Amino acid sequence: MAQIGGADSGVQAFDQVGWYNVSTDGRGRIVVFDRDNGNRVQVFDSLGRHLRTMGARGGGPGEVQSADAVYMDAVGTVSVYDRSKAAIVRWAADGAVLPELRGFEGRGRIWSKTLVRADTVYTVMARSDSLHGMQVMERWTPNDTLGLDSLVHVRKPMVRFSCVGLAIPPLLEGALHFAASDSGLALTSQSQYTVDVYRDGRRVRSLRRAITPVPTTMDDASKLYPDGMRVQFGGSKECVVPAHELAEKLGMAPTVPLVQGLAWSPDGSLWVERYTFEGDTPRTDVFDARGGYVGTAYGRSLPLGFLGPDVVVFAEPNADEGTSRVGVYRITRGR
Repeated sequence: MAQIGGADSGVQAFDQVGWYNVSTDGRGRIVVFDRDNGNRVQVFDSLGRHLRTMGARGGGPGEVQSADAVYMDAVGTVSVYDRSKAAIVRWAADGAVLPELRGFEGRGRIWSKTLVRADTVYTVMARSDSLHGMQVMERWTPNDTLGLDSLVHVRKPMVRFSCVGLAIPPLLEGALHFAASDSGLALTSQSQYTVDVYRDGRRVRSLRRAITPVPTTMDDASKLYPDGMRVQFGGSKECVVPAHELAEKLGMAPTVPLVQGLAWSPDGSLWVERYTFEGDTPRTDVFDARGGYVGTAYGRSLPLGFLGPDVVVFAEPNADEGTSRVGVYRITRGR
């Protein structure tokens, strides 16, 4: 239907899109946080027509320093979680700057994606003590912090490589992944095809598929890091650790993860992307609002958002250039 982004200049001069900088309101509007062009917030309709620009780089009202997540609600209010400010920066549907929401200060290091919903931030924090390493799923509001789930493992000692020391889990070890919406909170540990759905802090269902895990091999390390793991030390200094060295010294999980990511649709259906390596054909399973398996979409990664029951927003990658754009599609359901 439409493609947005990839222009040489102007409001569509962004070339990287993903869950971290794209959101939809479920009613035909798309918001893109463009960090490469002044931390601007661009709003488009479903045909790719530009509606408005908001925000800028900085620390003042309506300005963003370091964004982790963007969100647009059903009435068009746009929220950006700014890690540097530890605040949610907001704009009304007409672009007017709204008061910031402050008091979001996590204890630890953000481990995986962050989502912002109205006055609430969801994220997974990495913490450790002398014996254990932990991933803790948390919900932050201006008034409190609530732990929702966790994964605990034996703390790994520092491993020395040729150019850096790392204390991280074995390659392909499962991590907490989640999706949050009015339909609830969906959580998975990736290693098994089990997705738990919570409402009001209570688990209401578990979604499962009988898919057999595949044992890992040394070749999987090369698939995960074909050019090695790049570690930056600030500025332009960089260290590259070869995949085989990572696998030998860190070890590998027993099996390849089964789940890669989750996304809620406005109608309450849950999209579950299966784990794939770069270059493999993406596969995304769809479950209806009651948890029934609907079918599998092949060739598409997880949706970035929804503009209605049958209009879906995906990232359109260009592997040759290493870029991506927003693609808007109408889906046809099988009978």
